[in-house]
Amino acid sequence: MIASLAGTIQYKQNNNLIVNVNGVGYSVLVNGITFSSIGVVGDEISLITYLDVKEDSLTLFGFLDMISFELFKYLISVNGVGAKSALAILDLDQPEAIMQSIQQERINVLHQASGIGKKTAERIVLELRDKLGNLYSTDFGESDATNSASSKSTQDVWDALESLGYKPSQIQKVISSLDNTLDVSEQIRLALKLLQK
Repeated sequence: MIASLAGTIQYKQNNNLIVNVNGVGYSVLVNGITFSSIGVVGDEISLITYLDVKEDSLTLFGFLDMISFELFKYLISVNGVGAKSALAILDLDQPEAIMQSIQQERINVLHQASGIGKKTAERIVLELRDKLGNLYSTDFGESDATNSASSKSTQDVWDALESLGYKPSQIQKVISSLDNTLDVSEQIRLALKLLQK
């Protein structure tokens, strides 16, 4: 089992990477958020990996942090959610915000992910809403604590915009462009400005 990789980015395109580890290139599929946040070809990278084994293929999926990896494993445990669909869900927001959406039964949020229909979103909520508390109590280190604070502000902005009557599809388009280190009130002001364009 390949649990992690540390090496040099040899190729980077369309959410696909080749990571060169001591002369051996590993093909790794990542989600869009991870793809956008990592460096360029020639940079060093360290990924937590999941090996998806099928009859006719072996696919490595990569994650920058343990909480994303653990949430991915929970998602693929749900009947009807494949690895690529789970990656699409992870593209919706930070992992903590996605977990909140599941626990708060926000089916309309999950439904925004590519390949996730309403019935599948309902199944995810039904099967995972009472299981994800374990992830909150797991020590993932300081960097993930920072991510948790950022995702909390993102969730607050989402709630505010939703209460103003905006649809999840509209909110999703603007929220990804906000700097979630800003005050919530400033993020809401900027989001409203974007929504009015």
